[in-house]
Amino acid sequence: MILRDLFPAWQIWVCDRGVWRAAGFMLVSSSTVEGLVGHLAGADPAAFERAARRITGSL
Repeated sequence: MILRDLFPAWQIWVCDRGVWRAAGFMLVSSSTVEGLVGHLAGADPAAFERAARRITGSL
């Protein structure tokens, strides 16, 4: 899953109820993957910035 590559410090999974979850220094959850990415951006802005640079190719 690409999110695991982009956010290596976080454990990311979909639970048995279809909820997206990520555990790092806190637990964040969302009913959609887009929502989870938004939560990760708020919870770990530095990791989100690194992921955005990787996606856009501006390492």
